[in-house]
Amino acid sequence: MEKWSDDKLKLDRELLKDAYYLFGVYQRYTTVRSLTNLNKVIDIIKIRNMRGLKEGKYNGQTKSEFDKNFKRVQDIVDKSAGDKDKAIALSQTQAIRITDEWKAINRSMAAKEMNQEHIFEVFFVRAYELGSVSKQDYRNYKLEKLGI
Repeated sequence: MEKWSDDKLKLDRELLKDAYYLFGVYQRYTTVRSLTNLNKVIDIIKIRNMRGLKEGKYNGQTKSEFDKNFKRVQDIVDKSAGDKDKAIALSQTQAIRITDEWKAINRSMAAKEMNQEHIFEVFFVRAYELGSVSKQDYRNYKLEKLGI
């Protein structure tokens, strides 16, 4: 059985509080507008909890950059509606426009944290092209992907 850390318990307690609050809101308001707003709040909570990071740590990025990277990846996932080829095409369109090497690597890490490996690879290749990923790291990634 997995031993729970204090940080994980704190995160689960906060998520449970949010869930109880949202359930109460859902029970009180049943109009279309309030349900739309409720869905927006649920999306915000999902994004906040997908980070999997402690508060105050944003992988060397500002909070707004960190949130923007997650939002961009989530937009790709939403627009592709489960179609990997479409997600790759949308990712390539975004990746081509990226000229900052750190933006490419940060977006690839956001995709990896969201378990979107196909999107991760597109931004990781772009980060390699821009120079933020060394040849050795890229080679190790390719060998790991091949299972060697």
